Amino acid sequence: MTKRYIITLMAANRVGILSAVTTALAELGANLMEVSQTVLNRFFTIILDAEFPEHRTPEVIVAHLKDFCRPYGVEVDLKDPEQEQLQEMPADEVERFFLTVTGNDEPGLIRQISARISQEGIDISDLYARRQPDLSFVMVMELSVPYGIDVLQLKNDLESLCNREGLIVTLQHENIFAATNDPRPIRLLPVKSVHAIYAE
Repeated sequence: MTKRYIITLMAANRVGILSAVTTALAELGANLMEVSQTVLNRFFTIILDAEFPEHRTPEVIVAHLKDFCRPYGVEVDLKDPEQEQLQEMPADEVERFFLTVTGNDEPGLIRQISARISQEGIDISDLYARRQPDLSFVMVMELSVPYGIDVLQLKNDLESLCNREGLIVTLQHENIFAATNDPRPIRLLPVKSVHAIYAE
């Protein structure tokens, strides 16, 4: 029997942190199911979904990670999905869209956009946002949009919101996003995606 946990780790970025983290996990008998890692302002951050032998308790997992990664000063937090109230719509009840925003950086922009999106009961599945050295702003959101949402109206509302700040907004279905951003020739895309592209 196995048990899955969500673990987040953070530390000042140094070469070798990921190797230390994954080595510690291997010693615990963990199997990584999903990982997201990045460096933000010189800080290493990672969140992972890992499966452990059932006898590995949360206390043992956290203690071993902290001890093994002590030279890096890693902070560790662990969550048990079975102990949390999780909200997730069935995959067959939502469509994926990608929202892209570019332009001048404006304080409060993410707050305003996320507030409008939440009004429709739309889940933000993934987010990347960054202010560039020239003070311009770029953001990409992956949205899980329930069927029945007026996507065109949402797009118009977001454009009105962002155009006031001189920002450019693009809201695309995942198939269109893939067709315009995936470097592979269309003949190499999954058949389902190709059919959906031409159905748009």
